[in-house]
Amino acid sequence: MNSKDLVSMGLKNLWRRKLRTFLTVLGVVIGTSSIIVMLSLGFGMKEAFKQQISEMGSLNIITVSQGYRGYSQPNMNKSKKQEELNEKSLIAFSKINGVKAVTPIIETSGKLVDGRYSCYLSIRGVDPKNMEDFDYKLADGRLLKSSDDLAVVYGGEVKNMFYDENSSGYNYKEPKIDLVKDKLIFTFDMEYGSKKRGPQISQDNSKKPNYKTYKFKTVGILAEGDYEKGYYAYMPIEQVKKLIQEKNKAEGNKISPEERKRQRGYQTVLVKVDDINKVQEVQTQIKDMGYNAYSLSDYLESMKKTSNTIQAILGGIGAVSLLVAAIGITNTMVMSIYERTKEIGIMKVIGASLGDIKRLFLFESGMIGLFGGILGVGISELLSFVINKLAPSLGGDIVGPMGMTKISIVPIWLVLAAMAFSTFVGLISGYYPAKRAMNLSALEAIRTE
Repeated sequence: MNSKDLVSMGLKNLWRRKLRTFLTVLGVVIGTSSIIVMLSLGFGMKEAFKQQISEMGSLNIITVSQGYRGYSQPNMNKSKKQEELNEKSLIAFSKINGVKAVTPIIETSGKLVDGRYSCYLSIRGVDPKNMEDFDYKLADGRLLKSSDDLAVVYGGEVKNMFYDENSSGYNYKEPKIDLVKDKLIFTFDMEYGSKKRGPQISQDNSKKPNYKTYKFKTVGILAEGDYEKGYYAYMPIEQVKKLIQEKNKAEGNKISPEERKRQRGYQTVLVKVDDINKVQEVQTQIKDMGYNAYSLSDYLESMKKTSNTIQAILGGIGAVSLLVAAIGITNTMVMSIYERTKEIGIMKVIGASLGDIKRLFLFESGMIGLFGGILGVGISELLSFVINKLAPSLGGDIVGPMGMTKISIVPIWLVLAAMAFSTFVGLISGYYPAKRAMNLSALEAIRTE
């Protein structure tokens, strides 16, 4: 029996028992669509987790701080040498495979005043050459240059941080702050502009620090939505070092040699990794050097484990439906053998081989699985579309910088895998009936009425 005759006979047999075939295919449709929809909810959950984490900052950036050799050991020796962040550290980090860029960070904080409005603001000193590599996205202006003097780039959320500290709270008006055009004053005096100033003489009878005021030049505003960078101001790192020195001088701080050595280093170093899949590997290498290192991918990995567990449970629920469908296919093919016993006997008498009979039954069961898979994919796509449409009205949508995250996501590979798997289930389910048909005696089969 050639392949063309086998296909023609198999399709005719399925069509001859339309109702039974339809009900069996329907079982496969329910099982396939259940698995796809359940898994698609898991994929949507993973994407939602990823988008929520990305709102907090870049997943490719590792934050490094000073640490101790052997810090991860339970019984850490406190006398062990502290690993400082300095130029040697930057060189060592940049040599790690997968690292795209490295930048140091120095931070100080003060008060930013705009007329009667003010806010407490942290200023981060960064290397202007590396700002583009670390995803500083502009909404207005430009990024910093190494030659800038008292130039600043404000985060996108800074304008929303201002308030009137002298206001009693009645008749409150939302301050309208223009970080570019307004005359902003920065100072380390936290009481500047406040009507509730503290005493002018300290306990040691020395005068209060005579802090300077600074008028920064606003050269750029970062885009809103990046909450990791949005609440800071950014200046060239050398400028921030000068501000810290002037602050210490105003306060009369006597800096010890150890403190001066520490200040020559950096408080934090940011490491940009070119591939998100290498972040954990690079992070581990940095920790092995004796530094503390963390990244947002730590949270993402934890969320992925949770979503994988939930997805496995959801997929298992759908798999039960497909298992029931597989039993239905087996039952249909076994019943077909009883009804077609005489037909099988005649096929053997006229020369059909055992392999032909086996292939015929496997073809029929495989087609049931394939048809069910195709229809199941179509129904699951429809259900996914409906779920995503209804999600906003039910409060289930998650909106991030890239727009709304879908609740149900059906990747193309899942569509192809579902059709292949349902066909495979059909073939496996038809194996026992096909084997049974092969073992029928031709003479006994012909005598069967």
